[in-house]
Amino acid sequence: MYKKIENSQRMTESEATERYPDKYILIQLDNSELFDPAGTVLYVGDDDDELFSLQVKLPVPHGVVIEGINISRRLSLGGLVVGA
Repeated sequence: MYKKIENSQRMTESEATERYPDKYILIQLDNSELFDPAGTVLYVGDDDDELFSLQVKLPVPHGVVIEGINISRRLSLGGLVVGA
């Protein structure tokens, strides 16, 4: 399930991941700059595949789906090292 963000402000990817920590975020970047990219948050949701499909369907130029900061932490192995 996703929700459109009305009157969204321009922010960096880092700010968006902190503002929506438990969500996936569809953000329209201002340009394709890789260093500290910024743009407008369009939608937030619970499913990254759903937001990616929405990005393709609309289409959103310079659109990217990013993870909230808490989602990134859950998917991390936490520095676990396995060796022989």
